[in-house]
Parts: sequence; C-alpha cells; structure tokens
Amino acid sequence: MGSDLFGIGKSALGASKKQLATSSHNIANANNENFSRQRVNLRTNTPIGEGNYATGAGVNVRSIRRVHDELVEKRLNDHISANNFDNERATQLTRVEEVFNEVNSEGMNKILNRFYNSFRELANQPDNETIRSIVRENARVVVNDFKRQMESIGTIRDGIDKKLDIAVTDINQLAYTIAKLNKQIAAIEVTSKEVGDLRDQRDEAVRSLSEYFDLKTYVDNKGQYTVNIEGVGTLVTGATTQEMKAGKELESETGRGKTEVFFKDKPAHAITHKFQAGKLHALYKTREVELKEVEDNINELAYVLAKSTNAIHRQGFKQVPLKTDAQGNIILTGREGKVTGINFFKEPTSKVRAAEYLEISNDVKDDLKNIVTGYEPNKPGDNRIAVAISKLQYEKLIKGGSTTLEEHYLQTVGGIGLKAGKAKVDADQSAGILAQSKSIKERVSGVSIDEETANMVKYQQAYQASARVIKVADEMFDSVLNMVGN
Repeated sequence: MGSDLFGIGKSALGASKKQLATSSHNIANANNENFSRQRVNLRTNTPIGEGNYATGAGVNVRSIRRVHDELVEKRLNDHISANNFDNERATQLTRVEEVFNEVNSEGMNKILNRFYNSFRELANQPDNETIRSIVRENARVVVNDFKRQMESIGTIRDGIDKKLDIAVTDINQLAYTIAKLNKQIAAIEVTSKEVGDLRDQRDEAVRSLSEYFDLKTYVDNKGQYTVNIEGVGTLVTGATTQEMKAGKELESETGRGKTEVFFKDKPAHAITHKFQAGKLHALYKTREVELKEVEDNINELAYVLAKSTNAIHRQGFKQVPLKTDAQGNIILTGREGKVTGINFFKEPTSKVRAAEYLEISNDVKDDLKNIVTGYEPNKPGDNRIAVAISKLQYEKLIKGGSTTLEEHYLQTVGGIGLKAGKAKVDADQSAGILAQSKSIKERVSGVSIDEETANMVKYQQAYQASARVIKVADEMFDSVLNMVGN
C-alpha cells in the first residue's frame, strides 16, 4: 500500500514539476511575439487491479503542446502579404510622384508654357537677338527637365532591380532555414514528441517569407511540410529547397537591362511576373506598369514636342539678306550656310527614349540666327513661323489629335498622384487588418502573465502536496518495517 502511494506521489511530483517548468518557459517568452504558449497535457496512469476493484496509479505527462490555430496562422500570413504589397506600392509610387514635384516652383507644364511664351515674344520682336537667346535658354530648360525626369525614373528602376536582388538572397536564406527546421522537427518528433519552439521558429520564417509573396503551407501525402508560392510553384518540401536567382535580361525595345527572378534550375523561365501579393509583386507591377506608362507618356511628349516644332521651324527662312533674281527667286552661292530646312531640336527617330535623347539642334546651339521666325526670306518683320510654333501649345497633337501637350502631361501627373494616394489608403487599411490578425493570434497563442502566475501558484501547491504524499508514504513504510521488526 505504501509502495503504491509512493508511486502515485512520485508521478504527481514529476507532473507538477513539468507544469512549473512549462509555465516558467511561457513567462520567459511573454514578450516574444513569435512564441506560442505551451501547455502540459496530463493522462492518468493505468489503474491497478486489486481483487474486486481497481485503484488509481497516479498521473503521467502525455505531451507538451503549443497552443496554436493553423487557420489563424494562415490568415495572418495572407494579411502580411497584402500589407507588404500595399506598403511597397505606396513607397514606390510616392517616389514616382516625386519625379514630377516642382523644382524651384516650376514643373514641366510651366516650363513648356514659358517656352511657347518666349516664341510669342519673339513673334512681336522677330529681330531681337536678346529674345532669341531667351527662346534658346527656355528650350535648354525644357530639354534638361525631360532629362531630369528620365534620370529620376531610371534611378527608381535601378532601385527596384536592387531590391529584387536583395529579396532573392533573403528568400533563399529563409527557405534554407525552413528546410533545416523541417529536418530537425522530423528527427525529434519521430518519437512522438512535439517541439513547439522549433515549430514557432518555422512559423516565424514562413511569416517573413509572406512579406515577399502569397504562399500556402501544407503537409503532403509523405508527411513533409511544404511551402508553395501561389502561382509559381514549390519552394520548400521537407528538407529540400528550390533556390532562386536574380539576373539581368535585356529589354528588346529599349536595349536596357532589367532584373528578373527565376529558379536556379530553370534559368530560361523568368517568374517575376507570376508572384502574387507581397513586395515582389509590388516591385514588378510598379516597374512594368506605372514606370513604363509614365516613361512612355514622357517620351511621347518629348517626341511630339520635337517633331511638331521642327515641322514648322523647317518651313521658314532665317532672317539674313539673300540675293534674288528678277523674278524674286533666291540665288544661293553656298556661302550663306543653311537658310531653310533648319530643325530647332534634333529630329527624333523614335518615341523610344525620346525624352532621354532630346537635344537642341546643333544649328540653333551654334547660331541664334538659325532660330527661324519668318515664313519667307528677306522679310525682317515676318513672324509667321514664330506665331505658328507658339500656337502649338493649344493644338491637340497627342492621342489621335484629342489632347494638347499640356493636357497630356497633367493627365500623366494626375494619374500617378491618384494611384499613389490610393496606394497609401490601401496601405493604411491593410495595416489595420494586419493588426487585427496579430491581435487574434495573440489572443489564441500569446502568453498571459496573470494566467501563468496563477498557474505557477497552483502547480507549486500541487508540487508541495505531492511531496507530502511521498513523505506520508515513507512514514507508513517505516511504520510497517517497525511492526515487522518488533
């Protein structure tokens, strides 16, 4: 009887000790947001049959399991992906929006207005060399602002490519970490012992992966923990991973290099466009949609500006005295240089990179007299070319003759502003949803100091009572021995 009582007390002592250690572990990780609190699951020992009845044989620790809800975890990962997509979109679109911020209180639309206004002034005084220099200077400012915008867009594009490079390195490291943890967990849990701390570390790595793309996790039919990238393929299966790489590919249209992501074993198939949600999709979408759209619009603006200005400018004659015959026809000796057919800007050959290549023509750079104002030669007061160029400001030259240059520019700027504003609102909303998901996870898996403190008191009392049971059993055993001895 004393022996049975001693065994019961010993089992209770061990169970209480394990509960105290587990509560202590929970309290130690109370401020660790990636920790899931753990609980000791107890089970009664098999009763001992004694004659016509059975007596209890104490308790044993069946398992120590973490308090975890898989559905809550998956929903949290989805919201992490969505929020990181919105945040990255807001960041990148804000950078694009800043390209069009006014420099010294003068945006491109004001610079273009000043350019056309200087031609109006020149039309009023076509022989004034000072105004000609103002026209050329205003044209130089237009050219420089186009270049500034394209350089800024190029800087954003380079930044996106660099972020893709860094992301691939981080993703590979996280995938390796998950695979390593899979191996450790499988090795330990083969003996039916759950390792909650290692599972928490794996969940933390998966949450970090969720920042980059939408993913799903599951255990396959072979019992292997798998991470699958939505729309792309499997990244981790058990202890194996598919390594990613980032490399440059040339754009066929522009000849520029851009970073693409692909699996190391499949270098011919880029997967950058396949990612859903997360930072990678935001980076790709900004580069391939907004940046490309803005760049195309600015290039079209520069192309049409140069082509339309040149088309009129070439028709006129520069104001220098030219010899004529009796019928009034010009007699050129070859010493006059170019007198007509002069381009104001270097003639663009394509809309591709037109803003980047826009320049004032060498003729205009070299000689102010090559800025044409008159339609006919030997007419110093002729201002028809200057007037015609100034009127281009109000002509619908873009989108099939439906939009002026200024309207086209303002639509481009306004469109980016609207998208950037919407991205910021979306980021705020998804941040609220993510905070709610984290709160739900905290309620399910987080550590309550008050609860654990109360448990510590309860387990301590149970431990002391168990020790008392052992003492009583020992005293009873001594009594029996004394009786036998006597």
